[in-house]
Amino acid sequence: MDGPMERANRSIGQMFWALIKPDQRNWVEKSPLIEFMINTSIGNAMGLALFKINYGYMLTMMKEMRVMERTPQGVKMFT
Repeated sequence: MDGPMERANRSIGQMFWALIKPDQRNWVEKSPLIEFMINTSIGNAMGLALFKINYGYMLTMMKEMRVMERTPQGVKMFT
């Protein structure tokens, strides 16, 4: 195998290792999440994710966060 493919396989293996339980019974339900992670990760060659290349926009798992007008008092203590 070549270097980039070996790195890709290692990355995919690490994703499965991080998400799958030790008894390995939940790998089927975690596979779509790993596919999402792969397709939305930005590649080094073009600086774009596979999903963005194929569909023209990027998916996110997080909803848009609204910027607060005022900073909460508890946050001010630590900034």
